[in-house]
Amino acid sequence: MAKTKRNFYFIGFGNMAQAIYERMDKGAYENIFIVEKSDQRIKEIREMSEGWYDFRLSPQTKIIKKISKGKFSSIDIILLAVKPAQIKSVCVQLKPLIEQEPFIVSIAAGVNSQKIRQYLGGYTVHKFARTMPNLCAKKAMAITGLFGDPYWFGKKGGTSQGKLVSKIFSPIGQVLWVGQESDLDTVTAISGSGPAYIYYIMNAMIDAAEELGLERSDAQRLVAQTIIGAGETGKDIYNLEEEIIKVSSKGGTTEKAIDVFKQKKLDVIIKQAVKAAHKRSKELSK
Repeated sequence: MAKTKRNFYFIGFGNMAQAIYERMDKGAYENIFIVEKSDQRIKEIREMSEGWYDFRLSPQTKIIKKISKGKFSSIDIILLAVKPAQIKSVCVQLKPLIEQEPFIVSIAAGVNSQKIRQYLGGYTVHKFARTMPNLCAKKAMAITGLFGDPYWFGKKGGTSQGKLVSKIFSPIGQVLWVGQESDLDTVTAISGSGPAYIYYIMNAMIDAAEELGLERSDAQRLVAQTIIGAGETGKDIYNLEEEIIKVSSKGGTTEKAIDVFKQKKLDVIIKQAVKAAHKRSKELSK
């Protein structure tokens, strides 16, 4: 007897959900439902699929405005991809449809598992994973923090259920299972918000290069590739402080720049910024 395939439900279809959809193994699912209330967004999705964009809806994909009938199977996957403010109303609508417990995965920042379980009618939802991807998913270069009940998903996502959830996010980059849900506040402050920090620094470097005479397009290419290269090599450097010293020749250009960073206490500013983001993430989770 053929094994029944899962259904996959996108509840909301913003940029992150679209990035996941584009790279997912669509053949692993019998049906893929994009549940999207916005008429404008539905129009955009169809236009992208029918136009010259590098985006196509698969044959088993259906766009619907709401789930009006049927019940979820215990092997189905529901991806909550709406804005945090919409999570409660979405869960209330889903609650009557949940008899057998499906896999529920949330990418809504700041909405903790306790709240989502409450919105779904109690604390019986065990197959629930909370995740924190980032904008680099657009280029399949994200890193996604994941947390779920260790009984179901394993300490580092090592169970079959954990691997199932990892498989959703690994096509958009790397995955990192954390030991406790509160760790996702740190993930949010570092990698969730992190691209904006890097863009801020990039923009300042590009502006400086322009002021020194480079064309902006050349400056952007120079800065972007420098950051990509430093990130790639930095992954394997055990002591970054020692590496900075190696690059900073006595009396050289790098030393002069690092001296300014130290005088202005750039390291303190960055730590303060990350901690402010972490504090806000914890506030939103309450």
